[in-house]
Amino acid sequence: MVNQTDHLAKQFSARSWPILATLDTHEIDKPEHPFPPHCIVGTGEENLVPELAWLENDPNATLMRKDCINPFVGAIRDDGSNLFIDWIRDNKIQQILVVGICTDICVLDLVVTALSARNHGILKPLEDVFVYSEGCATYDLPNDVAKTIPKALPHPQGLTHYMGLYFAKSRGGHVVNKVTFSESAQ
Repeated sequence: MVNQTDHLAKQFSARSWPILATLDTHEIDKPEHPFPPHCIVGTGEENLVPELAWLENDPNATLMRKDCINPFVGAIRDDGSNLFIDWIRDNKIQQILVVGICTDICVLDLVVTALSARNHGILKPLEDVFVYSEGCATYDLPNDVAKTIPKALPHPQGLTHYMGLYFAKSRGGHVVNKVTFSESAQ
């Protein structure tokens, strides 16, 4: 999934298309229930993986730190404005292609919220939300391990990945397993 995301981002950048990368970033004293601590500031988990670190210096990329699973909600600024809405409007984006981790959590929340916001006229000119299945992944938490973690539920990787894709599609997203670029689109 990282290789696919890197390839797509490089294709977008080569065409000067806007890229929005959200980074899960949490303070140690602000838990995100029901999830265990993750992506804590200072651990390195809150940063782009090395293969995508080049996005930090890419003029087409906007990096957005978020402290919740929903990138749309995480884009709300202190003044009430929303970086995601502004990014869509400022770049006149009609279609978004969503990739990321976790398919059934952050990816699904963004897709469902973006579709709902689009349906309510909040995300003009957005028309379509695509999810690239090969650019998404989720984690595996076996039942025997989940039993040792307070309030944790098992999280079978394959099943929850496909459930995330299913629910994205059932809510109006377009799930694709291939992305091609036309040379004339540059």
